[in-house]
Amino acid sequence: MNMSRLGVVGCVSAWLADIRRTPFKGMAAVLAVALAMCGTRVLALSEPVLVNTSPRQDRRWETVFTNEVPLRWEWDAGAARARLEITGINSAFSTNFTVATSEFLWRAFPSGAPAAEDVYDLTLTFFAAGGTAVKTMTARLAVVEGAFGGTVVNADNDSPAWGRVKGNVVIPYDAAWYEAAGAAETRLVIGKAGVPVQTNMFDRASGFAGWKLIGGGWGYGTFGLSLAFPGTAAERYVELTRLMDGTAINVR
Repeated sequence: MNMSRLGVVGCVSAWLADIRRTPFKGMAAVLAVALAMCGTRVLALSEPVLVNTSPRQDRRWETVFTNEVPLRWEWDAGAARARLEITGINSAFSTNFTVATSEFLWRAFPSGAPAAEDVYDLTLTFFAAGGTAVKTMTARLAVVEGAFGGTVVNADNDSPAWGRVKGNVVIPYDAAWYEAAGAAETRLVIGKAGVPVQTNMFDRASGFAGWKLIGGGWGYGTFGLSLAFPGTAAERYVELTRLMDGTAINVR
């Protein structure tokens, strides 16, 4: 048994576990540094680390498990500054980098557990000295109660609560439901009588989508949601109802 090889693999596994929580692309350089550093202590064995090897099918790659999320990227050589924008269905945040920066610690929510579920779109834009955008990197991260052990499960399949929605919603979707793992993108269509249809296109076949009901101009009533994977026959349709807030009283 080659102890040197085990030492390197164990060390790299730990780095990969950290990279798993890094949403931006361009991780080759990070892994190269990990290999170089691990090579100096090849005889040291580390504890086994869970490594998610399927970015397309494993939703852990885009799920937040802590309120402190380290973001890492490679600075574009032609950039003079950069801007990071994080937009969710409940909140938004942005910050600027005026010097070459390769990481940022994002606090997704103030406490140890989220007050509400959310889906965040992250956009990192690099600008040249004249203000022209030279490169853009994007990612999507979801904050769901299940990642913090706070999910309430409704085991009654006939419960009317399954067809109702109250506020902003995080919608999970997975190509494996329809045996469409090879789909290149996902299409989520939301429609309601009297309101323009909203079509959402995602370049991944597994993940989360955020539906902003509150403040999104949707109003109340019955909504039709259609989830499909273009290029395949897989599609699912469901209807949800949003009732008016307050108490309804029938007077006879």
